[in-house]
Amino acid sequence: MDLKTALRRIKPKKKEEKAMKRLSDKIMKVSEKLAENFKPMICGSVAKGTWLSNKNEIDLFLLFSPSLPRKKLEEEGLKAAKSIIKKLRGKYEIAYAEHPYLRGHARKYQIDIVPCYDIKNPEKIQSAVDRTPHHVRYIKQNLLYPDEVRLLKQFCMANRVYGADVKTLGFSGYLCELLILKYGGFQDLVREASKWRAGHVIIFTEIDKKHAIQKFKNPLIVIDPIDRNRNVAAAVSVESFYKFVKACKEYMRRPSIEFFFPKKIKPPSVREIAKKIQSRGTEFFVLEFKRPDVVDDVLYPQARRFLNNLESVLKNNDLRLHRKDFFSNKTCYLILEFDIWKVPKIDKNIGPNIFSKHAEEFLKHYKKAKVFIENENWVVEKERQFTDALSFLKDFFSKNENEMLKNGVPNNLVKTLKKIKITSGKKLSIVLKDKDFRAFMKEYFEKDLNVI
Repeated sequence: MDLKTALRRIKPKKKEEKAMKRLSDKIMKVSEKLAENFKPMICGSVAKGTWLSNKNEIDLFLLFSPSLPRKKLEEEGLKAAKSIIKKLRGKYEIAYAEHPYLRGHARKYQIDIVPCYDIKNPEKIQSAVDRTPHHVRYIKQNLLYPDEVRLLKQFCMANRVYGADVKTLGFSGYLCELLILKYGGFQDLVREASKWRAGHVIIFTEIDKKHAIQKFKNPLIVIDPIDRNRNVAAAVSVESFYKFVKACKEYMRRPSIEFFFPKKIKPPSVREIAKKIQSRGTEFFVLEFKRPDVVDDVLYPQARRFLNNLESVLKNNDLRLHRKDFFSNKTCYLILEFDIWKVPKIDKNIGPNIFSKHAEEFLKHYKKAKVFIENENWVVEKERQFTDALSFLKDFFSKNENEMLKNGVPNNLVKTLKKIKITSGKKLSIVLKDKDFRAFMKEYFEKDLNVI
């Protein structure tokens, strides 16, 4: 496949570049006039020359003295950011990362204005964003082929592993730039990445590789060239890592423009998904609730944590999940696929050996129950509170908010989960009317990360 074809579609045209340059110059001019106690700096992919066509986003960092207290940094940073956007005749909203920043909108452009500390040594940062100016300088000084980065970014986007956000858990823009810097070009990177396995290490400076593996427990370890104590790929999940490796392997076998611009797949019908669910011989429950008014950075980690907690509680009741997943648009869906969803009323509990010193304690504990001996072990039969997944789930979500919090329901989900809708069996066809959810379920069934 001719990579120039893909590049022509993603590289900003001269007209776009000129417009972005005019905006950058204007932002800097306005910022410098207002800069009494900070230094403005254009950051992000625009500064590094790796931005993609139609991505009308630009980052402005306001560098303050490290002696400024954190609270003052936030207050003065946001005050200056608001003044800058006002001068640009734009609108804004306050967004949050490690600390608040301003997300502005002027005409068709999104302008993120981020206050940070002007730290000389990036290994001694005071907030996570303090490294960013150092990253920009490093890439500008060392990156020779920005177009190769553009190809990698588009490749990651098409294969849905682009972005270090908590929803995607994939490859950040800076990570893409470092990978091209390391391997020299997109083709060379893909060739090598098709052979990667979990725990792969990439280093740029004189640092012991063994030390890096011991320090970081991640599927991909890329030591930040400006801070040897940081793994740039820390956000990359195991699944995103192997999605990328698999995509690289398949691209090497059969290069195609579809690896950059995949065809839009029509969601399967309700009947197709319903048939697939029935064919598995498991029991599906879909827990449907209104999306709470929180950003993805809050929603996704809390939903995933809740699913893990719920799986543990189910296991304690001898109800076993085969798989679980989470999907969200305007509605949130928790997918629970059980391979054990019904258990007998009687639960058999095998105790200690009759000759064990703990035997007396066991008998005292169950003195009101009938016990018997089986193969020299004390055994007791108890009645279970729940014998099926549906009754368990109904009881779990009928608790009051304090009880739900104690049972591992996150703060941001507890109110909306009180109104949860539990669907299973033939009634799943109602939930499957959401075509986005059907598309997600198609991926759920077709997931395959075998890289051999």
